[in-house]
Amino acid sequence: MTRPAASTSRGFTLLEVLVAIAVFAVFSALAYGSLSRLLDSRERIEAERAFWRELALAFAQIEDDLGAARPRTVRDIYGNPQPAFRGQPTDSRVLGEPALTFTRGGLFVLGEGARPDLARVGYRLREGALQRLTWPALDQPTRSEPQIAALLENVTELRVRFYVPAGGWVDAWPPVGQLTALPAAVEVDLTLEGRGSFQRILPVGG
Repeated sequence: MTRPAASTSRGFTLLEVLVAIAVFAVFSALAYGSLSRLLDSRERIEAERAFWRELALAFAQIEDDLGAARPRTVRDIYGNPQPAFRGQPTDSRVLGEPALTFTRGGLFVLGEGARPDLARVGYRLREGALQRLTWPALDQPTRSEPQIAALLENVTELRVRFYVPAGGWVDAWPPVGQLTALPAAVEVDLTLEGRGSFQRILPVGG
């Protein structure tokens, strides 16, 4: 009588199962770490893109407004004439005057009325934000509040200077007695928290 050959197959030992689990855990941890770093890198890249996009759009808006500046004076609530273009060092107090205030043209006007294509706009630094101001009318027969749009956040400092071809850079505008005068260019210097300073020299008037 011949006996059947003994089966050579056997199951995994407990030690082998534990080793396999350990190896799987190590590779899973490595894969998770790589994925986490990849996601963090993607978030940082997206944050950088958003920052540079917002900065570029802010400067583009300022450049567009300055390029359309017009020598049109306005009147305040008391009827006194005010300069077409006014610039001064930044005053971030609640009731402080904007660093830039001027008349701009080139606006698109709907309808068939004889409305001017002009608006009064301004820029100021308030509570860490660069704000663009738009007044509902050029002349101010009553005290009216401007519409406010925040262009850029985390701004710690806003500096402006004004270029006169015959005299170089000055810190305030207009010259005494020249209510319709426009500077040739404006230097805008923005300091952002953790980012440093960004400077542009922008021409005034088309």
